Amino acid sequence: MSKRADSDARKSPGWIATAKQSGKQYQEKLERRPWIAFPLESFRRFNKIEGKHLALVIALNLFVAVIPLMIIGYAFIEAFNPHRDVGNLLAGNLHLTGSTAQIVKDTFSNASSGKSVALSISLISLLVTGLDVSATAQIAYARAFTVTPLRGVQKYLRGAAWLILLLADTGAALTLRSLATDHPLGFALAAGAALLVLEFGFFLVTPRLLLDLPFKWRDLVPGAAVCTAAATVVHTVATLFLRNWFSEYGHAYGGFGISLALAAFVGIIASFWVWIAAVMGVWWERKAGPVAVAAMEELSADLSAS
Repeated sequence: MSKRADSDARKSPGWIATAKQSGKQYQEKLERRPWIAFPLESFRRFNKIEGKHLALVIALNLFVAVIPLMIIGYAFIEAFNPHRDVGNLLAGNLHLTGSTAQIVKDTFSNASSGKSVALSISLISLLVTGLDVSATAQIAYARAFTVTPLRGVQKYLRGAAWLILLLADTGAALTLRSLATDHPLGFALAAGAALLVLEFGFFLVTPRLLLDLPFKWRDLVPGAAVCTAAATVVHTVATLFLRNWFSEYGHAYGGFGISLALAAFVGIIASFWVWIAAVMGVWWERKAGPVAVAAMEELSADLSAS
C-alpha cells in the first residue's frame, strides 16, 4: 500500500506540471483573440496606472468643486427660476415621481438669497480642487500613453482648457437630454445623434489637449469610437442605477441619502474616465506601432524637460 502511495506521489508533480502547461497554453491562445486581448490589455493598463486611486481623486474633487459649480451655474442661467432648478431638472430627466421626486427637489432647493455666497464658494472650490481634476486626468493619460506628463504653466493652461471643455460638453449633453424629453421622437433621435458626436469629439481631442503631443488623428479615431460606444452604455446603466439609488437612499436618509447616491454615481463616472485613458492608450499603441510610440515618448520627455 505504501509503495503505491509513493508511486502516486512521484507521478503527481508531473501531472500537475503538464496541467499547468496546458492551462498556460490555452490562456495564451485565448488572449491572442482580439475580442479578448483588447479588453484584457485595457484592464491591465488600468491597474498599471493605478486607475482606482486616480478615479478616487477625480471623484472627490468633482463632488466637492465641479458639481456645486455646475449647480450654481445652471441656477444663474435659469435666473434662479424655482421651477427650473437642478432638482426639477434631475426629477424630470430621471422620470422621478412621488416622494422621491420631492426629496430630490428639496435637496437641490433654489435659495436665491444666497446666490452670491454660493457662487463665491464654488469658484474658490474650483480653483482649489477643481483644477486638480484636470491635473489628475493628465496623469492618467500620461501613464496610459506611457509618456511624460506636462509641467509648469503649460500643464495648468491645458488642464484648465480641458476642464472648460468638459463642463461645456456636460452642460450641452444635459441640455439636449432635457429638451429631448419634451419633444417628438424625431427630435429625440437628432439629439441622440448630436450627443454621440459631442462625446466622440471630446474623446478624440482629449489626448492631444491634455498631453500637448502631435498624435495622428487617424490613430486616435478607433479608441475614441470605442469610448463613445462604451460611454453610451455606461451612462444609460449608471442613470438607471442613480434613479434607484435616489429612491432607496432618499427614503432611508433624506437629502443626505441623495448626496450619497450622487457620490456613488460620480465614482462610477470617474472610474470610467480613467478607464477611457487606458483604452485610448492601448488602442493608440496598436495603431501607431512601436516606432511611433518610442518617438512620442522621447518627444514628451523633451517637452517636459523644456
